[in-house]
Amino acid sequence: MFSMVAVDPIAICDVDVVTIPFKRAGRLLIIEAQVDSLRGNFIFDTGAPYLVLNRTYFRDYKKRKTATAKGVTGQSNLIDLVKVDSLKLKNISYANLSADLINLGEIENVRGIKVLGLLGLNLFKGFEMEIDVRNNVLKLYKINEDGNCIKAPPTFECEITQTIGVFDNTIFTDCYIAGKKLRFGFDTGAETNALNSRVNKKVLETISITGRRSLSGVGEGNVEILFGRLNDFKMGDKTILGMQTLITNLDGISDVYGTQIDGMLGFDFLSKGVVRINCKKNYLKLCLFDKFSSE
Repeated sequence: MFSMVAVDPIAICDVDVVTIPFKRAGRLLIIEAQVDSLRGNFIFDTGAPYLVLNRTYFRDYKKRKTATAKGVTGQSNLIDLVKVDSLKLKNISYANLSADLINLGEIENVRGIKVLGLLGLNLFKGFEMEIDVRNNVLKLYKINEDGNCIKAPPTFECEITQTIGVFDNTIFTDCYIAGKKLRFGFDTGAETNALNSRVNKKVLETISITGRRSLSGVGEGNVEILFGRLNDFKMGDKTILGMQTLITNLDGISDVYGTQIDGMLGFDFLSKGVVRINCKKNYLKLCLFDKFSSE
């Protein structure tokens, strides 16, 4: 759905390490930031490629372009492209930013909080990200042109080092279930993991179903979403135990991202340990909170 902004913004930052606390709304990671004169809650969302603003609070901005795009449900969504003078979060600032303008009212209604927008991936590509949901903190290490941290992060054991790819400002990595290689997106804005119901039958047979929910779609009848536990999920040579997932048709997400998606790694993955991501060097590291989670 997010496809109108093309140029990566330049982060202006006078320190080598920025520590940003998370607030939590359910499983959403909330960062306080300021766009122009308006300050408030933004969702830290690597599943959104760019800065996205809530139409409710930025409706008076001049629209530079308007388009219609399909969302993950297949419904059409109106997207406006607007320009903002500045974005500030902690020690980081950006100037003359483009942003997508959409309606985020459903998220606000479900979570009962005011959400000004989404902070997407291209805002953070100039940093190595360290995401720690146990301590509710995001650390951003400034990197040079080669992707090396100007000030190295503390050294501690990471059980998993995984190659990632960045396609259209979205992070992807290959994982395995039942020995089958699957392509997962990395989405800090997803409140749970997701698995495409169209994956190989042997993959689905490894999942313990824990629940189901019927959702009504306009003109589409009822759509059933299953919930389950991933019993044979491997990243590299490590098995990660105890992650929950929903199982549903992800063709809509594949259309949004312009590439086939077998699953999404969301909060259930983040809750397993400290995650470090470097989009310049194309790696993801997972330092497990509980070592017994891996075998």
